[in-house]
Formats: sequence, C-alpha cells, structure tokens
Amino acid sequence: MANEQRGISEAEEQVEPQTGQESVDELHNPQEPPAEVSIMPVIRPAVTLPNPDVDARQMAPQVTEPETAPEDPVPTSVLAAGDDPETVVPLREPPKPEQEAAYVQEKTAPDTRKFPALTTWRQAFQGLTDRTKAKSADHDGDWASFTEEYTPYTEALPTQALRLVDRLQDSPYQLTGARYKAVAEAKEAHNTMLLALKLGETMFRFGAGALEVETSIIVVTQAYGVFDAEVDITNQSISLNFAPVGEPPATYQRVVRTWGSDYAGLADLHQLVTEIAAGAVERDDAHARLAAIRQRKKTFPTWVSFLANGVWASAFVIFIGGSWFSALLTLGVTALIMATVYLMGRLRAPDVFATMAGGLMATLIAFGLYWSEVFRDPALMIAASLLTLVPSLRIVSAVQDGINGFPVTSAGRMVSSALVYVGLVAGITVGIVTFSMLDAPEIDITAMPSRQYPYWLITAIVAIAAMGMSIAEQTRMRLILPTGLVSAVGYLVYVGAVELGLGPSIAPAVAAVVVGFCARIVALSLGAPQLVVAVPASIFLLPGLMIFRAMYEIGTNVEMMSGGVMVLLQASVIIMAMASGLVLGDALARPLTSGLKSNERRRSGHR
Repeated sequence: MANEQRGISEAEEQVEPQTGQESVDELHNPQEPPAEVSIMPVIRPAVTLPNPDVDARQMAPQVTEPETAPEDPVPTSVLAAGDDPETVVPLREPPKPEQEAAYVQEKTAPDTRKFPALTTWRQAFQGLTDRTKAKSADHDGDWASFTEEYTPYTEALPTQALRLVDRLQDSPYQLTGARYKAVAEAKEAHNTMLLALKLGETMFRFGAGALEVETSIIVVTQAYGVFDAEVDITNQSISLNFAPVGEPPATYQRVVRTWGSDYAGLADLHQLVTEIAAGAVERDDAHARLAAIRQRKKTFPTWVSFLANGVWASAFVIFIGGSWFSALLTLGVTALIMATVYLMGRLRAPDVFATMAGGLMATLIAFGLYWSEVFRDPALMIAASLLTLVPSLRIVSAVQDGINGFPVTSAGRMVSSALVYVGLVAGITVGIVTFSMLDAPEIDITAMPSRQYPYWLITAIVAIAAMGMSIAEQTRMRLILPTGLVSAVGYLVYVGAVELGLGPSIAPAVAAVVVGFCARIVALSLGAPQLVVAVPASIFLLPGLMIFRAMYEIGTNVEMMSGGVMVLLQASVIIMAMASGLVLGDALARPLTSGLKSNERRRSGHR
C-alpha cells in the first residue's frame, strides 16, 4: 500500500508541469466534449508544495506478536519502485505430515497425545461448558432474592449506612418468598409514594407506633419498585424522599394533626401490608382497600363504646375491692363522663381540656354521692373513672418509640401524654377544692378496701375488664376473647410476683413482660399488631387508686403536697415500668413469631 502511494506521488510530480500547460491551452482553445460523455473538470493548484515526508527516513514496523520469523523481511514500504519484494516467511510453518497424523490421533484418542502442551478440542469444549455452567450458577444465585438482585455500590466501611430494604432483614416479610417487582417509572413511583404516605398517616391516626409505621412504608415502597427512597418520621410528620439515579429528587410529606384509637382499623391495615409484602395485592387494589379502610364505619356504635368503658371501669372497682353497688354506680357515671369527653371533642376542644372536664365531672359526681350518703366509696369510683381518661395507648406507644430508636417521636408523644395527665390532675384537683370550699366532709384516703374476693372471681373480672376496653377501643370481634385470656394470664403472673415479694413496682413490670410476650403471639396469629391485644390486657396494672390519692393530697392540704407529689411520681414510675415491660415482652417473642406476618422490624441492624 505504501509503494502504491509512493508511485502515485511520483507520477503526479512528473505529470504536474504538463498538466499546467495543457490547462492554459484549453482556456484559449476550448473544445466541446461529446454529448454522450460526461466529464467532471478537475481543478489542480498551480503550485505544488513539496512533500516533507518524501526524504524522511522510513522505519520498519514493530511486530508485536509473541512469535516471529528467524529473519524479518524487508517492509514493502521502503522498497524502491523497481525492487522485487522478498517472500515473507510465515510466522508458523505448515504442519508436517507426522504432525497432522498426531492431530488426528489426538482427536480420536486423547489419552495418547504426542503434544501434551496443546489443548485438544475436547478439553477446550469441556472448559467452555464448565465456564458456562459456573456463570449460570452465579447468575441464578444473584437472582435468588431481592437483596442480591438490587445491589448498588456501597462503601466497604464498618459504619456504612444501611439500605432501606435492609430494614426488613429481621422482619417476617423476608420469608414470604415473593419477588419484588422491577423499578417503577416516574409516574408509577409517584403513585406508590402517595400510597405509602397515606398508609402511614392512617396508621398514625389509628394509634400505631412509629416502628410499625416506618416498616409498613418500607414494605410498600420496596414491593412496588421504588427502591431509591428514604423515609423519616418525626413526631407528627412523615417525609419520603425519592432520589432515582440520574433524575431530580422529589420529597413527599404528610402531617398528622389528629389522633385517635381504632384497633379494628389497625388490624385491617396490618393485613393489607402483609398481603402487599406477599405480592398478592396490586397497587391500584391497595389504593382502593386503603380508601375503604379509612371510610369504614367503626365496629361498634358510639353508645356501645360508652357502655364498654363503664363496664371495664366497674370491673376495676371490683378488682380493687369495691362493692357491687359501687361498681354499678361507676358504670353509669363512667358512661356519662365519656359522653362528655366525646362531646367536647366534637366541639374541637383540645385533649387537655376535654380530659380536665372528665376528671372534674368524675370528682363532682363521686363527692356529691358521698356527701349525700348514697355510698361510701368515692375514691374507688374516681380511681376507676379516671383510668378511662388515662392515655394508656399513647404512653405505651411513646415508650415503644423511644426504645425502638425514635427519640423525637417518643418525646412528642410523651409531652402530649403529660399534658393529658396534667389535665386529668387539674380536673380532679378543681373538684376536690370545690367541695372543700363547700365544707364537704373529708374522705379517708388511707383506708384500704376491706372486701376480699376469691382469685378465680378476680381473674374473671380482669378478663371482663380487658374485653370491655377492647370493645371501647373498637377492636375486631375475633380479638375480644383472646385479649381477655391474655389479661387473665398476666394477672396470675402478677399475683405470683406479689407473693414472691417483688414489690409494688417490680411485680407490674414482670406481669407486663408476660402480657407483652403472649400478646404478640396471639395478635400476630390473628392478623393484628401487638398493641391491639397488649394495651387492653394490661389495663389492670395501672395504679388508678394511687393516682387519685396523690391528687387528693395535692389539692386538699398544702402540708401534704410533697407527699402527694412523691406518690404521683411513684405512680408514673409504675406506668413507665408497665409500658417498658410490654415492649420487652414483644421483643422476647420475636424469635418465636418469625414465621408470622408482622409489619414491625428491629430498627438496629448490622452495619
């Protein structure tokens, strides 16, 4: 190729002067070309510049092959026009007849090889087959689970951040066997994020803990293909950040401004999240089911909820040693108190003032009946009535959030629970001060109830109280009786702890651990979260009578105020121990419920 280019350049140098003269003559004597021949004129420069590469020294090309001939041939690019190129010696000589015979023998009988260094076609094919099988096995192993399928780049550091899907490592959702779907498109991701936000908001409104809400949101986003998402729960706000690779990020946020308790709704949401994790519900169907849950009427009418509160309050009167007549009066008074609180809630009064009105009404009615000598146990009635106003679910959820790694959310719930608690204390104190100004007879708060009931009756009363609170909190019908049974078991453990001399603070905590343990197993078996069973089953552990005694000492005598504050602090410690025991029992039961469906997972993981 180089010789041809050199020859062409030399020919152009020889023809170039003549071409210039001919072009001048053609300009003076133009001739018409034949019609049947189309000639394209070629315009050449009048001055031809010298080629600087003509006299340059030509270097032989470097041969990079591992094997070369004994004598390298002269490159054709440095040959003159009249030189004959030498014959290039091939890098490998053609095989000799004996070598060809050896190759044939190797193909037919590989064991008798004459050239052991050469790879036969059988070995080459076998190696290719082995490599193909190895790649196929690696590919199947990579697609065995979603965690191995979706493996973005992560730093090899001991403190690297967990991926969002790794939050489900200790959750039973990883055992469903369902393969998560492919990455969703932008529009599909938007709809999925809205579904996750609405689900989390609904769970918060129904009384779920932050741990359960966060895990449910993670399940929804991962199940519907939104992998590059992060969730953050801070007190009343839920934030979702979606940052796909190569796309601008988007942030979604919802603020929960109203609170309540709907155990049936929590159970339905729990079942929905379980089916989403198993891949049994499409996203559009999940939207429809969530809307139906939000708009569904409660399990029991409002008046049934009022009576249920009265039932478990009257059962608590029997539990602490009150008379049957006092229990009957407590039923009616508690129903009236709850109706008052409900009415103030409809008027959009803050919870602290609604609770204050309930505590004031309970105190006025109890002291009025005592002043009129209708009955002699006003302390028991007030103690049982105020237990219906204590935000037990919120307190347990706050303790659970603090233990599970949501300190801000836990602090917010603690503050709101403390305000309700203060409102309750203020209502009772105002009632006590009002009757003391009217010269009403004082009551002996140090007198203990003298009635003693057999253990089997108290056990049945405790179960009735738990079932009554379950109905008041709008639980499902299938959960009412199991809640009573769990409460009965917890009471028997409490009696055993008291007999062992564990004290008034340790015995409720031990019983709460057993209640939390059994509640998780029972609740997950029936398709509901643990709090739905644990909170009603542990209501008998609340120190209602101790709270009333502390309030009475604070409101009636300044000299007794310090003692009342100490008693109130002791009651608060018992409540916190009870809530912590429920969370501990739930954690202890997790290894036994790994095969059950739960939208909770441990926040701590391997880092």
